[in-house]
Parts: sequence; C-alpha cells; structure tokens
Amino acid sequence: MPKIEFIQKNISLSRNTTLLDVGCGNGFFAYYFAKICQVTGLDFSKQIFQTRPDYKLVYGDAENLPFSDQSFDITFCSSLLHHLNNPKKVLYEMKRVSKKYVIISEPNRNNPLVFLFSLIKKEERGALKFNKNYLINLGKNLGLKNINYLVSGMIFPNRTPSVLLPLLKNFDSNWPFGGYITIIFKKDS
Repeated sequence: MPKIEFIQKNISLSRNTTLLDVGCGNGFFAYYFAKICQVTGLDFSKQIFQTRPDYKLVYGDAENLPFSDQSFDITFCSSLLHHLNNPKKVLYEMKRVSKKYVIISEPNRNNPLVFLFSLIKKEERGALKFNKNYLINLGKNLGLKNINYLVSGMIFPNRTPSVLLPLLKNFDSNWPFGGYITIIFKKDS
C-alpha cells in the first residue's frame, strides 16, 4: 500500500496512535490502518454498519464531525473531498478534531484517466479542480503546514492488475501524472 507506506515513513504510528478515517466507505484504508493503530471509521452511509470490521464505526457527517476538539492524533480521508460541496469545511473539521496531523488523499486531475473519468461521470466531476497545488493551498488557508506529499498510482492503484505492479512500482512515486495525491499536514503546536 504506497499511501500507507508513505504515511509510515513520515509519521510514527503505534498501537497507541488514534486515527479517524473520515468518509471511510467500505473501510479499505481503515482495515490496513487498524493493523497499526487504533482506528475509528466515520461515514454518512448506513450501509457501513452491515460490516463487522476490526475498528470502531461511527455514523456521521464529515462537515460536522461528532467529536470534541483534538480527539484523535491523526485525521485521514481518501477520495472524499471531491464529492463534497464544501471541502474546506470538512478539512476544517478534520483539523479541529486532530491533535497533530491531517492527511488527505484525492484523485489527481493531472492524470489523463482521472480527468477523462471526471468528465464522463457526473459524481466524479469535483475531481477536476483537485491537483497538488489546490490541495496544499486548501490546507495552508486553514493554517496547516504541508510536511510532505506523494503523487502515486499510475492509473488506479486498487485496480491495477497484479502482474503490472512490479513494473509500475518503479514509476509510482511523485510522478506528476499519478492517479492520486496524498498530503500530510501538521497542525501548529
């Protein structure tokens, strides 16, 4: 998992680390994070409660997180912001409930397939504005400090045929046309 490996290289994670996965959906990332730290997954879809994951699930709205200030060491979201009308509000909420770090990962509009997919599928159109600079500025405007970023995924990392992974892995780090941008922000102390 390139995103999780990238996060682990930049942030010390342990069994005592608390992480909120905002908009956890099917729990893809929460599943992997739960092997490393204490995870709470939050989603607006009641369908997630039909699963029995190895982490806590909370029903809630990403724009009004049902947690006190500084409840988690880290807040994380992947492929959520581009679906929302007010990504700045969600990022503000993630900052509010985080003690240390806010991590976001979004489709990269510079990737030709992401761009094309965004034009074809109406629900993905929000991805057209998301590139590295847009995301960094979104965090900067909320007083978050960008400590590192990764542009990864030749196409769609979770759907790339496994036979191609060894070849594509050589090109899968900070390539401007990668499928996803992952940014680690740090709150001011």
